[in-house]
Amino acid sequence: MSELPIRPTPALVRSLLLGTLLALGGIALGQRAAAVLAVPFVVHVAWALLTRTRGEAVRVRTRPALVAVHEEDSVPVHLVTGQPGWWLTVSWPLRFGLRLAPRSGAVIDTSEATVVVEPHTWGRYLVGPPQVAVMDPSGSWRAAGDATPSYVVVRPAAARLVGSSGITRPIGMAGSHSSTTPGEGSQLAELREFRVGDRLKRINWRVTSRTGRLHVATMLTERDTDVLLVMDTLHDVPGLKATDPTSLDLAVRAVAALARHYLEYGDRVAVHDIGRRMRHVRAGSGPRQLLVTIDALSRIDRGTNPTYRSRQIRGVTAGTLVFFCSPLIDESATTEVGRLRQLGCEVVVVDTLPSDLGTHASLHRRGRRDGSWLDEAWVVRRLERDEMFARLRQAGVPVVGWKGTASLAGVLATMERSRRAPRMARRG
Repeated sequence: MSELPIRPTPALVRSLLLGTLLALGGIALGQRAAAVLAVPFVVHVAWALLTRTRGEAVRVRTRPALVAVHEEDSVPVHLVTGQPGWWLTVSWPLRFGLRLAPRSGAVIDTSEATVVVEPHTWGRYLVGPPQVAVMDPSGSWRAAGDATPSYVVVRPAAARLVGSSGITRPIGMAGSHSSTTPGEGSQLAELREFRVGDRLKRINWRVTSRTGRLHVATMLTERDTDVLLVMDTLHDVPGLKATDPTSLDLAVRAVAALARHYLEYGDRVAVHDIGRRMRHVRAGSGPRQLLVTIDALSRIDRGTNPTYRSRQIRGVTAGTLVFFCSPLIDESATTEVGRLRQLGCEVVVVDTLPSDLGTHASLHRRGRRDGSWLDEAWVVRRLERDEMFARLRQAGVPVVGWKGTASLAGVLATMERSRRAPRMARRG
């Protein structure tokens, strides 16, 4: 809430001066016509004094002050004054990433003015501060100034990822991923003869009646695993056009989809940002963990692109499934991928560099008027990245470009087949 001091308008000042001068001049000079001309101005001054509010300021309140919505939702923002019947004029500033209705952001109403805000995409937006002018019906008193802004937090949509789990080595105790360890589960391991200590409910009566000897079915345990989603926000690389998604947009989409995918499997999911734009999300499971992750993603600073210092990942155990979402243009990010691999993690690199940037087609579609060689430099940078990707694949780290929810389907299917494939036993 903000308080705007009430001031007399120029119209009231003119009425007071002209009414006083005409009345006194007519009386002093004996001119009745001049005194009659002062009557409308005197009436205006009397009307202003009789209808003047008791307070010294007008209270203006913005509702809601902070609201969180989902993508493609619109938010009505109301600006309310404590003076019923007074005219209210509001001018909302136009900001990048926001559409306003009315389009100009200017609203004139009595006591309350409403503007509808439509964010383009996810993020935290500042709506305002609006410029407000409040005037009484007589046009004699006016209050003007800046009102309190409103903050709109737009949560990114967590799309459903296409593909299997891709878990090769579940390291938890209970979950939905089948393992190679015999125990209580739903997937059949083998049929064998009954031994002392076997549970009676595991007896397979069909095989027993056919062979004449007691046989039991052994099952494989089902486990969960730890999934770590790593974001690289050290640099936010824009696309060719202003409307194209940046590397930060692609990383947020990927992390939201991956978090939803593995939380639905019952896994423990954590999110770490090496660029420090986003707070660390501790490992957790269940629907609440998805809400916490989406809320943390929506609060990432989308402002300028300052230089952030890399933050090393700590407390990672061997066997953790790591999805490293990065444009991989910073050496510290590549070093972190290698370190995670050495720690025994299963690492999948999700390339979030805009797909059209640095391609040969971009040289023809986008001509630079400043005469720089930036587009050619991105082509060379992409060639260097291709060589780095080849070395990562040789080290057993798959690299996949993020192009939507089906981007990881092939990699996850390959990882799933490698878990179910027969393995050669070692002889002592």
